[in-house]
Formats: sequence, C-alpha cells, structure tokens
Amino acid sequence: MRWGLSTLFGRNLWLIVALIVGGQLLNALAYGQFIAKPRLRQSAEATARSLQAVAEGLRLLPEAQRDAFVARFNARAGAGQPTAPPARATLIERRFLAELAAQLSLLPTELAWRREANGLIAVRLPEVPHWLSVPPMQPAHRFARTWLTTSAVAGALALLGAWLIQRRINRPLARLVRATQALGAGQRHVALPTDGPAETAALARSFNDMAAALARDEQERLLMLAGLSHDLRTPLAKMRLASEMLREPGPADPALLDTLDRSLHSLDDLLTQFLDYARAAHPAEQALPAVAVELRQFLAETLALAPGQPHPTLADGPAVQRLARPQALRRLVLNLVVNAQRHGAPPLELACGESADGAWIEVRDRGPGISPARVEALKQPFRRGDDARGSTPGSGLGLAIVERIARAEGATLQLLPRDGGGLVARVQWRAS
Repeated sequence: MRWGLSTLFGRNLWLIVALIVGGQLLNALAYGQFIAKPRLRQSAEATARSLQAVAEGLRLLPEAQRDAFVARFNARAGAGQPTAPPARATLIERRFLAELAAQLSLLPTELAWRREANGLIAVRLPEVPHWLSVPPMQPAHRFARTWLTTSAVAGALALLGAWLIQRRINRPLARLVRATQALGAGQRHVALPTDGPAETAALARSFNDMAAALARDEQERLLMLAGLSHDLRTPLAKMRLASEMLREPGPADPALLDTLDRSLHSLDDLLTQFLDYARAAHPAEQALPAVAVELRQFLAETLALAPGQPHPTLADGPAVQRLARPQALRRLVLNLVVNAQRHGAPPLELACGESADGAWIEVRDRGPGISPARVEALKQPFRRGDDARGSTPGSGLGLAIVERIARAEGATLQLLPRDGGGLVARVQWRAS
C-alpha cells in the first residue's frame, strides 16, 4: 500500500493527518491564550502581592529578626519541593518571572533571580537585600504535561482511526482495480462481493452487471461465428455441387440454375441479417437522433418494401405519434414480416395503436403459434421454431434482431397467442 500523494489513499490519509495536526495546534494556541496565560498572570499577581507584603513586613521588623523571618518564609515556600532542580529555567518559569516583574512594576532585567538548591526560584527586590523564594510552578508544569500527553494520545488515536477508515475505504477500490485488470486480461467471469456500505455495494453491482454484459456479448459473438459458419456451409455446398454439374457438356439444367440462384439469395439474406443484427447494437446506429414518426403512415410505407409472399395488409386503426429512429424501426418491422411469412400462415396483418401502457406495433399471422415456454428462447440468436437446423429457411436471427432493436428503442418484444389461432408479435413502448 503506497502512502505517497500520487495515490488516493495517500492523499486522503495525509489530508486527515494535516487536519488533525492543525486542530491540535489550534487547540494548543487556544490553551495558551485562554488557560495558561490567565493562570500565569493570576499566579504572578498573587506572588507579587505576597512579595510586597513580605518586603513591607521586613521593613517593620527589627534588623536582628529579618534573617530568621526570611528563612521561615523560604522554608514554607519550599515545603515538599523535590531536590532535583532543572539546569535552566523552563519556558513557563521565564514567562512567570516576566509577568512577576510586570506586576512589581519592574523591567524583566531589573528583577534579579536565581535557582536555589531545593529547585525553587528566589528573587530579590530592589528595596530588599534578601533572596525570597517564590511558590513552585510544579502544578502548572504538571497541568501542561498532562495536557500535552492527553493531546498527543488523542492525536495518535485520531491518526490511527483515520488510517483504519481510509484503509477500509481503499480496500473495495483495490478489489475493483484487481477485478478490472482481470477483466482486461480476458477473464469474463469476474464478480465483486456486494456487501459493505451502500456506495461500495452499488459500485460492485454496477461492475458485476458490466462484466456480465461483456460475457454475454462475448458469448453472442462466439455463437454468431458458429452460426455463420454453419449456415454458410449448406448454400455453399449446394453451389459447389451445382457448379460441378454445370461443368458437364451439354445444355445447362434449369433446375441446377434455380438451385444456384436460390443459394445465392440465401447467402444474401443470411449476410443481410448478420449485418442487421450487428448494426442494431452498434454505437453509431444508437447515436442517431430519434424523430417523430406517425406509425400508421410509417407501416403503410414499409409494406411496400416487404419481400415475399403472402403479402401483409394494414389493419384499420388510429394515427399514433412516436419518437423513433426510422431506419432501425423499418428493419424491425420487416424482420417481423419475414418471420411471419416463413413460419406463419396467411392472412398477415400489420397494426398499430396506443393504450395506457404506451404505443405498440403488431404483426399478426394465422400460423401454428409459439408455445409460451419457448418465447424467451426464440428471442436468442440462431434459435428457430424447429430445433433441427436447416429444416426451416432463415438464420434464426430475425427475432433476435427485433429484440435488440426494440430494446434500443426503449420497447419490448412480446410474442402472444392470437385469438382464433396464430401469433401476435407485439413491440410495446413504455408509456412516456
């Protein structure tokens, strides 16, 4: 785990460290300004009054009693004082002496002081020739040390907590980095745990959905290649056979020419459907703007392009407006029509309308229909009504193309039984 500023972990951690250290410094400034300085001033003021009282008392005493009075005063001031004096005056003691001089109306340099053997500080006033011990600063020292120790411990605990919190935040990000690296290396079945806080769980679910979508796309590509190789093999074999037979001397057999022509048309249809299927999910296709389309007029224009027989008719109905991409919607309708022509039975109808659920388009036929249990399977690529590949014409991509275009248009494909027999292929938009 890197601690430098080039990583998110390092930046957040050092930001928290800076905030904690800054808070401790502000706390120290507040302590010095509002606690230590007033306490020092009060102590210096009380000591100054005491020294002034002693000086006044010494002037009133006979000279023979003054030394004994000073000795008793100093002994009382040093009662309980440890005999381990520091080598130099501490910062608090220097500030105390400066404040004491101010309280005595003296300059700091005019107040003489010295360190006694018992560790106390003694001062000598200008009008008093004796050294007088001042009360010890040990309580202030102890309070300052206690405060510094407490602040240091609190700061260390805060830093430890910040490190643990940031490490906990960084752990799902590290898992995500490893998972994306595995995904980029070609592993398609990569999943992140979705436990933990809501934000990281949502991120993990989004990544899992993306990985699953990539795996589906990869599977579809493999399936597409397999289906393409299989479906191309049959018409190519027929064309090869017809070509070999046409090499024989004599007039060309019309049946062989028809077989060759049908095979060419089959290859053309197959390649067209593959292109339609790939185009339906292409970003450039989905980036085309949607325009207002009057569905009934649009279906009437699309019917003129419908290939093959039986030719569908347009059912009566109201005019319906819908935002859509005309080219994609036209491929959707034509694929539904071709599917009905190949697998259904006449009469074929196109219809459009609008309900509380939204606008819809329907292609209806009177064929055998589809079992509800097989509806979802038939929306997958290369799935046909008859599982024996090659027994029915087509590539098995028609409904898959419709499903993909409908999803890109914000609609759903429904395959419903028709009253009286047959199938209704409905593309239903959600109500806006």
